[in-house]
Amino acid sequence: MADKTEPNEQRVLRVNQLDAAQLDDEITQLLRTQLSKAFQYFEAGALTKYEAELNALLRLLVWRFSVYKCDGTVGQLMLNMKYSSAGGGLSKLQKLLVGFFVVGLPYMKERLTKVRQVTEKFPAFDLIWRCLYMGEKLFQFISVINFLVFLQKGRYPSLLERFLRIHPVFAQEQSIRRVSFEFMTRELLWHGFAEFVFFFLPLVNIHKLKNMIVRRFSSPATRDKQPSIKVACHECGICSEPPTAPHQGQCGHANCLADPFFPCPLCGQAVGRDITPVESTVALEVT
Repeated sequence: MADKTEPNEQRVLRVNQLDAAQLDDEITQLLRTQLSKAFQYFEAGALTKYEAELNALLRLLVWRFSVYKCDGTVGQLMLNMKYSSAGGGLSKLQKLLVGFFVVGLPYMKERLTKVRQVTEKFPAFDLIWRCLYMGEKLFQFISVINFLVFLQKGRYPSLLERFLRIHPVFAQEQSIRRVSFEFMTRELLWHGFAEFVFFFLPLVNIHKLKNMIVRRFSSPATRDKQPSIKVACHECGICSEPPTAPHQGQCGHANCLADPFFPCPLCGQAVGRDITPVESTVALEVT
């Protein structure tokens, strides 16, 4: 059974809470990347000695202008959420505790890693590091248990939120979502139509279709009144380009290739079986 929510409080979905946490991690990583690019032309390793302090400074700035100021992390604010507690909002103590766990503990962990490298030669510190190691493993185990409880209950995805008894709520009331497939249906129709056109167009003989339309809308009397034209061999009557292998039919017009059953595109007459290659150039004459 999920925890009961407060009156007039909308339940925040588990996926929204996980998305907010993922956004927080990505934003922090993005800030680190931009900071590294800002110092890329400095001496190599210039930021290595102060990497822990710079990371803590970035987390501090993010916490100051998100949780401390707006009662929510950057990821939560992007998804229209914020933290809430039994009193309605976060108290100043809760904000400071969030800052300590988000900024202070990671900084201490990074620094302890470097301190351990220095004190490895001293056996007196072995017990301390062993206890810290066991404590870290215990914390990870409890975090896994807490996450499983979150998946079942829907609240407190992290131990920090469970310890401080804070949970995300919507900053503004969410309206009922209406699922509409109109846009997706329109996109599917357009994609289907485009695929059909791309498949069908290569099968269409554009020149033949154009000639059919010209012959259809031009009457025989109009064609008889037109002046007879002799086309030079350097221009095909079908494509109006230099002919590859000029051939001449019964009508006298030259084309790249000739088919006995193919009507001449200029006069509409059948080419016929009397097809001969053109060897001489015929000048363009209008009578």
